[in-house]
Amino acid sequence: MLEAANRQALTQQLKPPAGFRLSHAVGTTFTLNMTSALSVPLSFVAGSGEEFTNTVAVLSALRKVSDRVDIFCQAGHIKAPSNASDLLALLEPMVHQVSVRRGLFHPKIWVLEFENDDERRYRFLCSSRNLTTDASWDLLVRLDGMPAEDGQSVAPDSGPLARFIAGLPELCTVKPDGGRLAKVSGLASRLASVQWDLPEDIQRLAFRPMGMGEQFEQGSIVAHLRDSENFPALNNKTGAAAHLGREKLVISPFLDDTLIGRLRDKWTDNLYVYSRGDQLDLLQEQTVADASASFKAFDELGIPESAESGQSDTDEFGIQRVADDLAGLHAKAYFCDYDHYTYALLGSANATQAAFAKNVEFLLEMRGAKKRLGVQRIRDSLKDVPFADYLGTGGASRSEEDEAAFRLENALRDAAAQNFLLDAVPADDARRTFTVTVSHSWSPASDFNAHLRLLSLPQPSVAVEPSHNAGSRTSSSEEGHKHDFHDVPLADVTPYLVLTLEDPEAKLSKSTVIQGSLRTDPAGRLDEIIARQLDDPQKLRQFLLLFLTPEDALPGSGTGTGWFAGAGFGDGSTAGLFEALVGAMASPDAGSVFPDLKIVMDRLLALRGDDPEIQQLHSLWAAATEALELGEHYGV
Repeated sequence: MLEAANRQALTQQLKPPAGFRLSHAVGTTFTLNMTSALSVPLSFVAGSGEEFTNTVAVLSALRKVSDRVDIFCQAGHIKAPSNASDLLALLEPMVHQVSVRRGLFHPKIWVLEFENDDERRYRFLCSSRNLTTDASWDLLVRLDGMPAEDGQSVAPDSGPLARFIAGLPELCTVKPDGGRLAKVSGLASRLASVQWDLPEDIQRLAFRPMGMGEQFEQGSIVAHLRDSENFPALNNKTGAAAHLGREKLVISPFLDDTLIGRLRDKWTDNLYVYSRGDQLDLLQEQTVADASASFKAFDELGIPESAESGQSDTDEFGIQRVADDLAGLHAKAYFCDYDHYTYALLGSANATQAAFAKNVEFLLEMRGAKKRLGVQRIRDSLKDVPFADYLGTGGASRSEEDEAAFRLENALRDAAAQNFLLDAVPADDARRTFTVTVSHSWSPASDFNAHLRLLSLPQPSVAVEPSHNAGSRTSSSEEGHKHDFHDVPLADVTPYLVLTLEDPEAKLSKSTVIQGSLRTDPAGRLDEIIARQLDDPQKLRQFLLLFLTPEDALPGSGTGTGWFAGAGFGDGSTAGLFEALVGAMASPDAGSVFPDLKIVMDRLLALRGDDPEIQQLHSLWAAATEALELGEHYGV
C-alpha cells in the first residue's frame, strides 16, 4: 500500500482532470510557506508548463483562480520569506490564518471541485504534508468522486468532511468576506452527496476529523485512541480489556508513552514503531524496553525537536533561528492486523495524546484484507526508506534549548491570534505614498524582545515593548500599541506583518507572518502591484497570453504554451494576442476576463502607445469590453 518510491509533488495531485477547470478548492495546513502557496494557483491552470519562479505565470494564475481557492493555516506558523515578493500580496484573499481554543490547527487536506459545463468532479487529498518547501517523507491518500445519482446511497459518508469544511471559517482570526463564506458553505453542502471511489485494496473507509466536535460511531479506532475508557477497541471492549490486534505498525515523527501504551495492549505480539531518534529518546525506558515493541529511527542527524520545527544555523549575531520545517520523516500512519483484516489510519495526527485529544486533525480510517494490506506487507514496502534500528534506551528529557524554542513558538501563536488593525492614510495628494498605522493590544513577555514590520518592506522594524514598559510610540497598556510606518508606496501597503521574537538568554529567535486586518484599504492597491510587475512589453505580452488561455486548455491543442512560439510570443509581435483576444470573447468567462484586464491594457498602452499594433490591440480590447457590457445590458 505504501509506495515509498512513488514520489509526486502535491501540486501534481491538485491538477484538474482533462477537460475540467477548477470550481473551488479548500486546503488546510499547519505550517504555510508563502512562496509555496504561490505555486498552488498554477496547479489549476492546465497546459501552462510554468514554474512558480516565473513571476508573470504566477501573476496570471493568481488573477485567474485566487477567488476560487481558500487555504486555512495555523496562526503563528506562516513562514516569513527572506525576500518578500510583491506577488505575496495577491495571496491575501485566499489565505486565512486560524486559531483554536485548545491545541493546534494541524490538518493537511485538500477538497477540490472541478467543473465542465454542468458536470462536476471531486477530489479529496488527505496527507501529512504541509504547504512548505521541505523535502520530508510524507504520505498522501487520494479519493476521486462524483455526485451521486438520485436515490443512490452514498458510501463512504461525506457528512463529517462536509461539516469540517463548513466549520473552518469560524476559526479564522480575520473573518473572510461574505462571498468567500458563501462559496465555502456551498462546497460543503455539495460534498454530502459525493460518491467516492475507494483506493485499491480498501473495502471500507471513513472520514475522521478531530477537534471540531465530530462524534464517531462505536468501533472507530480513532475514537478509541482518543478516549480508550469510553470507546471500545476492535474487540468491542474498553480500558485494559481493549484489543486492536496482535500485529501493529506506527509511523510518526512525534510520539508519547500514552498513545504507544494504548496501541500496545496485552494481546500484542509485535508493535513496530517508526519514528525519529530524538523523539524515541524521550519515551520512558520501560516503553522502549517492552519485549513486544521494536523501534526504528529515521536516519537523520542533528535535527532538534521543536513542535513541528527544526533549527538552522546561527546568524551573524550568534542567535540561532528556529526553522519552520522538518527534514526527513513527516509521515503519519497506523496499521492494525485484527482477525482477517488490517485497519489503517493515515493523515495528520502524530502518535501523541495531544494530537488525538486536543488538536484539530484529519485522518482517514480504512479497512482492507490482511493478505493485501497486512503489517508485514507494509514493513516490506518500507525497506527503501532510510530507517535503522533504534539503539537507545529512552528516558531522556527535553533540553533547555528545546524548551526555550517551545516557549517562543507558543508566544508567536498567541500573538498571531490577536487582532492587529492597520490603517493606510495618504501621505501626499497624489496618493502614491501612505502612512500605515498598526494598532494592537498584544505585548511580549518581559524576558522577550519583539520587533514588528510590514512584510512588504524589510525596514523599518519597530520594537514592541512589554505592557509595563511602554515605549515612545506605544500608548498605555489599556489602549494598546500603535506603530507608524511612513512613506509606504501604494503597492507596499499590506495587512501582512512580520513579528520576530527573541529570547536573549537562550540566544534563540523566531519569526512569523501575522495576518492583520486592513481597515482602510487604498483603492487600486492590488492593481498597482500588478502594474509594478509588468514593467516591460515582453512581460505584458506574456501575461496577456497566459491570462487569455483557457484554464482547461491542453498542451498541443492550439492554446497553452505549446501555442505561444507559433503565435508571436517569442519575437515580440502581437499576432498571438489578437488571436487570444478573439478567442477569449467566446469564453463563458468573458464578462469577467475583459474588465479584469483594464489595468494591464492601460499599462501596455502607456508603455508602447506609439506602436500601431498596440493601438489596434487596445482598440480591440475596448470594443470587446463595450460589446460585452451592451450584451449584459440587453440580456444577450
